[in-house]
Order: sequence, then structure tokens, then C-alpha cells
Amino acid sequence: MRSPLSLFPLYSLLSLSGGLTPNDNSPPLKYANHIFNAIQDSMRQWGSSLHHNGVSFFLATVPAGTQLYHGTSKSSPVNGTEWLAFEPEHAMVFARPRRGPPPGAPPPGDDHDDPERPEGRHGELRRREPRGPDGRHTDAWPDNFGEDDAGYLHTYVAAEDLRLLYVDGMSAAKTSKGTLDSQDILLFNGSVGDRPDGGPAGENERARLACEMAENEWGGRIDGLLRMEAGFEIILCAFERDLTLLRITQVKPQDKDEFGPKGGHEHGGREGRKQDNDGKRRGPGGPPRGGPGRGPNSSRWMRAVTARYHGIGGNRVSLNYDHFVTAFSYDVDLFQDESGLPRLGHLSRSELEAIRRDITTLITTHDATEKSKDWQVIADMVVTRYSKDLSYFVSGKINSMEALQAEIERVMSPYIDYSDRNDVVEAQRCATQFLPPHSLDSESLAAHSVYSVAHSICSKLLEADKGTDFESAVQILRDLVDYLDWTTWKECRGCAPDELCVVPIWPMGTVQDYESPSCKNASNPYDQDGESYWGGMRH
Repeated sequence: MRSPLSLFPLYSLLSLSGGLTPNDNSPPLKYANHIFNAIQDSMRQWGSSLHHNGVSFFLATVPAGTQLYHGTSKSSPVNGTEWLAFEPEHAMVFARPRRGPPPGAPPPGDDHDDPERPEGRHGELRRREPRGPDGRHTDAWPDNFGEDDAGYLHTYVAAEDLRLLYVDGMSAAKTSKGTLDSQDILLFNGSVGDRPDGGPAGENERARLACEMAENEWGGRIDGLLRMEAGFEIILCAFERDLTLLRITQVKPQDKDEFGPKGGHEHGGREGRKQDNDGKRRGPGGPPRGGPGRGPNSSRWMRAVTARYHGIGGNRVSLNYDHFVTAFSYDVDLFQDESGLPRLGHLSRSELEAIRRDITTLITTHDATEKSKDWQVIADMVVTRYSKDLSYFVSGKINSMEALQAEIERVMSPYIDYSDRNDVVEAQRCATQFLPPHSLDSESLAAHSVYSVAHSICSKLLEADKGTDFESAVQILRDLVDYLDWTTWKECRGCAPDELCVVPIWPMGTVQDYESPSCKNASNPYDQDGESYWGGMRH
């Protein structure tokens, strides 16, 4: 999509110092580092879990023939709108018998206006109502398992290329931290309301609104939404049109305790969870009803999820990086509190409408299947080139200015002409190392963002190298590391085969898991005390 004219001055970006060319004095792009990270994190469980408040929208394609999975209590094929998982273990969590409601109460997730699907058109893969109509936790309701009750795993293949709108970050997470801002505030214009029975704002409503937008506002050019929580998922608007059924298999019956912690809570069972005097939740960072819980079910799902930390794999999803929309490219302040998380709720109606219009323009003027430059692999080259060195430079293991200068020169020497030293030229050579020729001549936001971040790195390395005070030079590099905020610096090292690197993935995880991800036993990766990272579910 062509960038809005009002944004053109911003695209000339340059980082913390410098311009697109040595003579360019245009102002920098305000959030170049965040745009870079949105590109690098896209379709990756790890980066999207740490940078969980996504505010970017990409056209995505899932190629024909890709296998996708749906978990349900029904042995008949799905028609209409439902959820799909990329990993069978993800869908299998929801391949289970229906649980009964309290006497006289409707089942959670019911769509009363759909007589053909009494459990709700979108209820099977998204059974996430944490409380019943009487305010009780749903896992306290009796489980009505009949002898013939079973769960089923449906395996489908995409009949044709699926055209999707990818909402980045952890956009399927039902939190009050801002993970839903890009949908509820921006796409759906605040029209998703709380459920009258006391449950969280309905996923059914999001699916309905998304599919209405796809048909009415976007001219049928989008088949559904692509999102992430503990795994990537698709809200697909027309199963019968876009999928071919491969098989339906009955899954092994599971003990009811495997569905989630006994006593169910939106962040773990009531047993073992307490509140300290500060009012913060303590105890296992567990799931709500419908989450992975503990035991074999949890381990199976989380092993599959963490296998996709660094990419969905298999070319199962391709994104258009040449044309996308991100709130980070607009001249608005997205960081208005101390959380350090981007939020959209404070933006004016006109600011939100400008972004919403550009999403519509993106979808209606560009085909999801058109070829584009893979700017993610270029961003990866920048990260892999400098991540380890920058981490070393600020680690405290270098103890003198001379040693730091020697290390910086090692990194920068390919860009230096020792017969004619010129910092501006050297930074430019360094910043353009991985860029395709003439890429900065275009209006590509990805190109300019990658260049901006690379130029920040190169110019700050040169600035630190020229310093005379060791502590001041190291502080320049610390500030650079803070600015870059690469998720590679939180990756675990050396996890054993029976361990997982644990980071908060809604609805599980603690504050400690976010600040210092660590290796945990795969059989119970989230079974530990600590303050829940996510707090309460959004209600």
C-alpha cells in the first residue's frame, strides 16, 4: 500500500543520529525500532509473546494444500465460521466432550440464534468463559460425560490459497494489557461488548464482525483473520468454501483434570492461589477453562507451541512486507503510561479512523498473494550480525576503554577506509550492508525501518568508539540495547531435552517468566509460584 501523504516526512527516518543520506536532515521515524521488531517478530511465537501488544496488520497467505486442524465435540464436518489451528496438539486441547452447565443455565459459548449449532458457531475451539451466569467458575460446574461422549480432531487442507489479515502480537489473548486493542478499538471500533452472562468479551462477536468486514468493507478479498496466543490460529469465515476435509478422528478420552486446574480460575485453580497483602495474584500462572492446564495435555500442547518459537515453518504462511499498516508509522503517541506497552484506546476518533481507512486501502488495493521482498530475513541478518556483540559490549566483561575500542573496531573494520576516515560514510556503508540496491528509493516502510535500525547501531558504535570515558561509552551502548529491545536477549541457553524455555504465553506465566525466561520441566512448565503476568482476564 502506498503510504499516506501525511506520513511521507516520517519515512525518511534516521535513527538516533544521521539521515538516509549524509545530506538528509529529515526528521527520524518516531518508532522505527518498533516497526523493525514487528517485522522480525511476525509469525514467531517467541518474539510475539514478549512484544505481545501488536498494532500492525499484514496481508497473509496460507498456500493451498496446507493442513489445518479443528478440535470439537462433533464428528460432523464444520460449516460456516470457526477456528483453525496450525498444530494438531493445539486443536486437540478442544477435542473433548462438551461440559454441562448448571441446571437451567445455557451452556457457555451458546449462540441462541443458531439452531443448527447449539454449542455456538464459534464455540468449539474458543471455549473460554471463566465464569457462569451465577458468577461461579465454570470448572465448578458438573461435567456431564455420557458413555458415548467423545472429542474429535478434524484435519482439513486449504482448498485454495487462503487470504488472511494477520493481526500481529498476541492478538488472540484475552487480557486487559492491550493485546486486543488492535481488534476491539481499531478494527471493530469499540463494538465488541462484554457478555451479559459475566464472561469475557465474546470471541464469537469478533469472528462475526471480522467476517462481516471481510465481506462488506473489504469486498470479499479476505477469508479470515490470523492471530496468535498459545499457538497460531485462523478465524476462517467459510469452512465449506475454503477447506477440504481430510479426516475426522476420535481422540483418546482424557481425564477431566487434564482440561485444566481443578477448581478452575482464569489464572489457575482456586486451590493453591492466594493474594498477598499487596492484592497481587500469587501462585501458578495457570490457564482459564479451555487452556492447556497441567499434565499430559499441557505438555503436549506447549511442546508443540515452543517448537514454533522462531517461525511457523514449512512456508505455511507468507506475509507481504512491502505493503502493510502499522500504528507505529503514524505521528501519534502510543506509549502513555509506565507499562512500556503500546496502546490505542487513548487515540482520537479521527486518528483511529485514519489507520482503519489505510487497512481497508491495503486490502482493496493489494492482493494477499502478490510477491514481496522478505524483509524479515533481512531484519534477521541485522539481528544475528549484532545481537551477540552488543550483548557482550554491555555485559561488564570488558573493563577498559582500550579493550572496548578494539572490540568495536573488530565489528566496524569492514566499513572503514583507513586512508580516509569518515564517520558519516562509514555509518552509511555499515547501515546498507544488507539492503537490496535502490531499496531506499522506494516508499517501503520496511526498507526504511530496517535501514534506520541498522544506522542506529552503526552510528552508535562509532560514537562509543570515539569516546574517551569508558563508562560514558558503555552507557551509549546500553541505551542502544534498550532502544533496540531485541527478544533474542531473553532467549534461554542450554535447555535439556525434557525442558522448555518458558515465557508468559496467555493465559499462563508469571512476571518472573517475562523478566527472565528460564528452562522449566516440560511436564509442568507453568507450575510454579509467582505473580501472574497477565493479571485478570478482560471482562
